[in-house]
Amino acid sequence: MNAIHEKGRALLLAKRFRRTAVSSVSAVVVAASLAACGGGASSAPATDAGPPVSGGTLTFYDPVEYAAWKPTNSLWSNSQVTNNLGERLIWQDPETGEYRPWLAESYQVSDDHLAYTFTLREGVTFSDGTPLNSEIVKLNFDQHGTGDPARGITQDPFWTDYAGTETPDDRTVVVRLSKPNAGFIQILSNYRASSILGKSTIERDLNGQSDLRNWVGTGPFVVESVDGTTGVTLKRREDYNWAPEGAGHTGPAYLERVVFKTVPEAGTRVGALQSGEAQIARNIAPYDEETVTAGGGVLLPIAVQGEVNDLTLRLFDPQSPTQDKKVRLALQAATDRQAINEAVLSPNYGVPSSALVAGTPLRGDSGSYLEYDLDKAKSLLDEAGWNPGSDGIREKDGKRLSFAIRVAPYYQVSQPVLEVLQSQWKEAGIEIVITSPSLTEYESQLASAPDFYFTQGQTSTAEPSVLRTSYGTDRQNVTKNVAPDRTLDELLAAQSSAFDPAERKNAIQAIEDRIFSEGYSIPLYDETQVFGLAPNIHGFTTESTARSWLYDTWISE
Repeated sequence: MNAIHEKGRALLLAKRFRRTAVSSVSAVVVAASLAACGGGASSAPATDAGPPVSGGTLTFYDPVEYAAWKPTNSLWSNSQVTNNLGERLIWQDPETGEYRPWLAESYQVSDDHLAYTFTLREGVTFSDGTPLNSEIVKLNFDQHGTGDPARGITQDPFWTDYAGTETPDDRTVVVRLSKPNAGFIQILSNYRASSILGKSTIERDLNGQSDLRNWVGTGPFVVESVDGTTGVTLKRREDYNWAPEGAGHTGPAYLERVVFKTVPEAGTRVGALQSGEAQIARNIAPYDEETVTAGGGVLLPIAVQGEVNDLTLRLFDPQSPTQDKKVRLALQAATDRQAINEAVLSPNYGVPSSALVAGTPLRGDSGSYLEYDLDKAKSLLDEAGWNPGSDGIREKDGKRLSFAIRVAPYYQVSQPVLEVLQSQWKEAGIEIVITSPSLTEYESQLASAPDFYFTQGQTSTAEPSVLRTSYGTDRQNVTKNVAPDRTLDELLAAQSSAFDPAERKNAIQAIEDRIFSEGYSIPLYDETQVFGLAPNIHGFTTESTARSWLYDTWISE
């Protein structure tokens, strides 16, 4: 059985993860691979479902409530919706990583990598009937690149080195940078950093932009209704006809409507797939994967390019034990990622060997930093002066080595993963106290709780410069370090000017070496989205970071 398990795992983690489209044939391949691992069966159709069918309503169940709909919101639940409303100048092919025309019919990059010139596609309109032109693109990019304090909009952390946008005519856009940025072209294809919204949306303040009913985009769907934080209905835009190069068809989307609903109970989502109440469910729990396939459904696991799912050390408190690098490195050594995977995940989730998920271009190889070594963890804690107490938990100067860690409400597997970690760290004499706040409570505590020393999460984009977005002290600054790491800042900046792939790969490795040698990140698993699909769903795709794009999706009889 071990050999079968490993064979199934290899199949699941191979290149097909980069292919996000599901047909009646590929659905069988996915389900069969999973069956080889765990014994699940699939009754997905083995024959061609015939030509695509136009019409019908697709119901999509998501475990997480929707939050404010500001354009830069990357909450998993929100972005499954908004990726179908807003579009970008270029499309990054999720299978090959290539950039293809979309709202721009062509583009050129200057020899010095400081100017990006786009020619906009003719005939594109927003859902309110206004035409796409260079002025509207500039309004969008200026808000991302510099922010708009008068409207309460801050600079987008993805937009580094932005120097402005010029509009020589209605169809020409010239984006200028102050410094070369090797990752910038990917930013322009990113769903949360560069989707173009209409003038009536962009001219609103942050509160107005955060109301989905105010969104005016060029996408194949438009907002029909919003039900608080638990539901959204989209309807097809009948005059849509500018899908990106490489899409499965032209003209309007196949689906007439898409109903998104928040359904936090894992069993309810699975039951809805089996009963036909829902056609797609996001974030199928590992313990439900076999149930989905045994009931005739299809699993589509997608490794999310970008950062691994980790615990990031927040170093804002000078009194925290984590200010001692030996303590941070001990936490790293006390973490057994393979055991986490085997205990509460599945072969669909990769075991981290880098700061970046497998498949992300130019990722480093940092497996040597991430080896489980309990003896090393204990030795480092001894050196740091933390000695075992009467109950095994270490103490120093009368203080227990105890940390509060919150379950991240964005991730289906957060709590079971943290519970395994809790038992692992206890073996080294480290205590974890786990709490499960609501989404609102979690974000409030993240902003103000004095003991929020670890955040579980990741930032996803199919480009290694995501590390600059996260760790740069002038960007998201995820470590909140009271003593900013200028060496890391220099390494993060250096990779932006490295355009030769080999040189840039070395630059990314240097960044990873710094992150892990300093103990800033404790990887847990390769971020993965596992979708459950009813057997009559075809053509379901996502963009490069597993956000649903339902343009080609259709429902058979």
